[in-house]
Amino acid sequence: MPDQFSTRIRSTPMTDAMGPLARGTLLTTLVLLVGLVAPVAATAHVPTVHTLRGEPFAGEPWRTLDRPPAHRFRAAPRSSASSVKVANVSADGTRTNGKILAVDPGAGSYSCSGTAINTPSRSIVLTAGHCVVEGGEEGRRIAFVPAYDHGKRPFGAFPVESIYVMPQWRRSESPAFDLAALRVKPNKLGMRLTDVVGARGYAIGKSRLAAFQIFGYPAARAGGEELRSCRAHGLGFDRLTARFAGPPTMPASCDMAAGASGGAWLFDGRYVSGVTSYSYQGRPTQLFSPYFGPEIGGFLRALP
Repeated sequence: MPDQFSTRIRSTPMTDAMGPLARGTLLTTLVLLVGLVAPVAATAHVPTVHTLRGEPFAGEPWRTLDRPPAHRFRAAPRSSASSVKVANVSADGTRTNGKILAVDPGAGSYSCSGTAINTPSRSIVLTAGHCVVEGGEEGRRIAFVPAYDHGKRPFGAFPVESIYVMPQWRRSESPAFDLAALRVKPNKLGMRLTDVVGARGYAIGKSRLAAFQIFGYPAARAGGEELRSCRAHGLGFDRLTARFAGPPTMPASCDMAAGASGGAWLFDGRYVSGVTSYSYQGRPTQLFSPYFGPEIGGFLRALP
């Protein structure tokens, strides 16, 4: 669907539609950041999609394991829009980030980014809603590969068995709720995801001007084969999304593009408090995330 925000940052296929939102008035400048990968047959397993609403929640950072902060937050405090390669993707904490591989039934294979988070099932990956459900289509044969690096899969792949999205995304694809949680099966050794790689907690209601470290697998750099990150600060809100239900989305300076959709925005080096959703054509150094307010807080708390 060409008349959309701009580029939702997947890698290709499912980023081409934004559903009812595209038919609103954000118009032609939004880019969904999804990444293209080699074609795969689209007759694959379709995970069950659940619409999940929780009681609104805002409070202290929630459900974090005792993992070290992301390494680059220990270094210089300055922000930069330029992404850098993450040197050791298998490091403790960093390996919670990974690449999502999937098939769009109409257009073929694509990729996104995601992060293992701490929930009771020890099997949940957080990503963008448009990475798995968009324009009436659902991704197929979805798998999460933590610490993916140039074809290497040091912790194996975790097939997705079910998807959780918020009703606001399923109904109208509002950018304020472009969020999805993927429940994955154990790997081939029978081990659950966060028992293998650990997990990030999440934080709700943080300042829109807070410092973040943004992760993703942008296709424009090394073909999406390496994990990259930006140090950034929130830049307030996207006024073009103020007309939609829910809080306006939040921008930050970072130059990642297609394939980076769903990548974590880490607060305080350890809590997910945003995921990459979209960018605008002509503004290559800005990304946008749903703002993690009480409604998203309730959704996260309700996850299995």
